Amino acid sequence: KLEHTSVWVVCLVVCRPPWSREFSRAMSTISPYTTQGKWSHSSGGEIDINVDSTGQSVIINHPTVGKQTLEVRKFCAGDGLDYFGFKGKIEGNKITWNNGVVWTKLA
Repeated sequence: KLEHTSVWVVCLVVCRPPWSREFSRAMSTISPYTTQGKWSHSSGGEIDINVDSTGQSVIINHPTVGKQTLEVRKFCAGDGLDYFGFKGKIEGNKITWNNGVVWTKLA
């Protein structure tokens, strides 16, 4: 009979016990691969998102911001996206940002 049982959850980005704050921030329900590809910006231009070979960073080429590399654990935040403080929600083929901008996935 076991008197003490410990449960550890292993994730690809960060390994932390489930009761830690870092664990809850590291876990995301969004895969960076769902964001990969070309997107049309509602104000014009295209955004290109690629996941790097390690799977730990996304490279975003934005028409006005330029090329940025972000850690997946920061970009894929919880059940949404975080792009320099702007919060985004993926719904179907669109990402709607809290500043009113919409990115639409191109075929």
